[in-house]
Order: sequence, then C-alpha cells, then structure tokens
Amino acid sequence: MNFELINIFDFDGTLTTETWPKFWVWIKKFGYNGEQRNDKLENALDEYKKNNSGNDLESFFAFFNDLLVSNNGTLTYQELMEGEKYIQYNPGVIEFIENSSQKNYIISGGLREFLQNLKIAKYFDGIYGTPTEHDTRGLISGIGKVMTDDRKILAIQDILKRNHKQENDCCNVNYIGDGYSDAMAMKFVHNNGGKAIFVHQPNKDDKFYHHNNRIYETLNADGMVDFYCVADYTNGSKLFNILQRQKENFNEQNEKGVVDGNREELNSLAYGAVEIRENI
Repeated sequence: MNFELINIFDFDGTLTTETWPKFWVWIKKFGYNGEQRNDKLENALDEYKKNNSGNDLESFFAFFNDLLVSNNGTLTYQELMEGEKYIQYNPGVIEFIENSSQKNYIISGGLREFLQNLKIAKYFDGIYGTPTEHDTRGLISGIGKVMTDDRKILAIQDILKRNHKQENDCCNVNYIGDGYSDAMAMKFVHNNGGKAIFVHQPNKDDKFYHHNNRIYETLNADGMVDFYCVADYTNGSKLFNILQRQKENFNEQNEKGVVDGNREELNSLAYGAVEIRENI
C-alpha cells in the first residue's frame, strides 16, 4: 500500500508566534484581558492553581471553564472566534500550508472548535484539540476533556488509523512542536519511526521560553529530538529545508518501492510462464 507523508503540527508557538492562545479573548466579559498575558490574569490563574488539583494544563483550562460556568455564562461562536484577529502566524506558515501536498494535521491543547473555524483550517486534513460543551441552543457552555500530553498520543494513533497505518507505525510522520505538552507526542513519534522536530521562537528570553527550552534539553538528552530550529516556514529556511528533505526522501522511497514492486511482478510473470511451458 502506498502511504502518504504526514505532518502533525502543534498550534500555539508552533504555527503562531505566541504560546498564549487567542481563544481566551472572550473573558473580557468577566473583567479580564485575554488578548495577551498580563499580571491580573496570571495572578488569578496562580491563585486558582493553589486551590485546585490537576496538572498545569488541566488547571489552566479548568480556570476558564469555571469562569464561564460559575457565572452561568455562554458563548456564541462569534464571541469565540473574535480572538482570530489577534493571531500572528510564524513566517511562511500560510504559504507553506497552502502549497503543501502532504497530509497535514493539527493536534493542540487549544479549543478544538476555535481551531476548526479558523480561516487556515481548510488547509488541514484534520484538527484535534480540547472540545467545548454546548447547551440546548448550541451555545458554548463549558470546556470538555483537555487534550493533555497522553491524549495527544491517542490523537496521533487516530491519524495513523485514518491513513491505513498501524497505530504505532510513525514511519513517514513528522511531528512539529514547541515543547509545552508536546514531549510525550514527540517521544511516541520518534520511537516509532517518525521524526520529532522541535521548533522555537527567535530572540525570546521569558519564563515560557526557558520552560520549553528545558523540555527540549531533556528530550534531546534522551535522543528524542531529530531536528531543532526556529519556527520559520519560509522557503529556504532551516525548517522548510528539513520538511522538504523529508518529502524528497519519501518520494524516493515510493519510487524505489514502485520499481521493486514492478520487478517482483515481472519475475512472478516470468516464473509463471516457465511453469506453463513445462506443463505443455
């Protein structure tokens, strides 16, 4: 069977310039600025985490869920998608995805419905994320199970299944992420024959950069990172060249497979012809 090359992308910080997700803009309804990180919001998040159980990612989403639920609030999709105008994509992302001939997917901890309704979503073969919950009117009323590190592996396995591959066959699969919640997914892809590509933002020196860099250092020390580069997708960039080289290698494998397959078929036909002559 002729499989296709698969690219799996994280979203925030991987395809965009910021790790802060823009789907929180709606929290202005409750007195917060969700367009970017700020002290008021960070302090509220820290206080919430002190008083609630769960890992950092689950506590992060639980804060916003409780903010909506405790205020008996709902969101329209128009309110949810207001954050799209604040997204800045990394250099070359739009052109790369528009012109890509591979299968491209997003697996993000971010809100699935937000990601699925972005203008860029039409260029992807599938988008996985944290689901939203809805009331009887179809309005967003809460947040479902968070796309945690371990659930990213389940999403990868679903992608493999959809592409007629075994659930642990990551051959010809590239996973591109920036660290936060990507470690387990990168290990899974790398250990099962794929490539883990760790990207980062240039000229960053904040606590989130250092947090992701520690994840990179740990993964790299364990031999789990195949490539490390700036999240720049422009033609000629290191990342572009890495993905282009993977594509070329994949095409060469396919061409060799076709040639070998034709050779086997010819040999089989020739062997069959000999048997027929011997039986006449």
